[in-house]
Amino acid sequence: MGELSVIELLSPPDDFLPNEPEGAAFHKAFLASGIINFNCRYLAIFRDEQRIAVIPYFLSTFSLGTLLPDSLLKSLLAWIKFSYVCVGHPSTDFGMIDGEVSAEVLALVNTTLGKKAALIAYKGFSEKLPLEGFTRARGLPVAVLNIEHDYYSEIDGHRRRDFKHKLEKAQSLRFETCASLSAQLALQVFELYLNTYNHAPLKFERLTLAYFQQTAAISRFLLFFEADTLIGFAQIIGKNQKALFKYVGMNYLHNRQYGLYYVMCLKGIEVCERKGYHQLELGVTSYHFKRLLGGQLVETGLYFRHSHPLINYLLGKFKFLIEPTADELM
Repeated sequence: MGELSVIELLSPPDDFLPNEPEGAAFHKAFLASGIINFNCRYLAIFRDEQRIAVIPYFLSTFSLGTLLPDSLLKSLLAWIKFSYVCVGHPSTDFGMIDGEVSAEVLALVNTTLGKKAALIAYKGFSEKLPLEGFTRARGLPVAVLNIEHDYYSEIDGHRRRDFKHKLEKAQSLRFETCASLSAQLALQVFELYLNTYNHAPLKFERLTLAYFQQTAAISRFLLFFEADTLIGFAQIIGKNQKALFKYVGMNYLHNRQYGLYYVMCLKGIEVCERKGYHQLELGVTSYHFKRLLGGQLVETGLYFRHSHPLINYLLGKFKFLIEPTADELM
């Protein structure tokens, strides 16, 4: 089989995940965005002298309350924290490894990462991974919409009428798409993003203004104006017939007035159709509406292992604390 070796990289190679929207360009833009709390790195795995895989990972601190909605339990568990190393990326819903995913490769990854933190995790993987000694917890599913033909002709008449009514409710808004952001627009987009971030019951990464500036070149922004005031945006990143509904932001008073979130999703689907994208990742949470849109929920898993046997046993017993509840899947 050949001998395996590993080299640590500070940034991904230019050919990292070449067919994915969240490939090398996205990862490099994220690295340049100054996002705190996540130290992102990459492992290049070689068999003899041939590179066979690149594994993204990040170092951070995990609180047992991180993945819980605001509640007394979240407050009580917030003090329990672990430094950890996680295979995946803090800003992607699906975990992706570029290249060979075998027990042999992952054993070398775990040996390498085990020198950095006692707790090792794998975030967002939809497929089963060959990870000996790891506990698998259910993660948040990702809603994925297939757009093979004309979207509105594929849905039933009741939903078609409902969606058209939602669009009519917001017809006074001005809608634009752009592939770049001026300094003023970037600041307005960031402020709307913070509105949504602070409103969300579950919080993980917190973006910076620089994130929107750095990713503008690989994104298409959907902008929604009331007169000359930006009241909502959606970021779409696409490549090779596949797109991601990456981040949204809105003024919540206008959301209630216009049904803004629904309108952003519907306009996003229309844009993807025009651009020839056949698959749109709608992300996690808000599953009821995403199901109405036609999104299928793709399950994901969170794998973890602690080097201390007792702590590892206890974490496994309490994995239900980080698994999504029935309410969160609605």
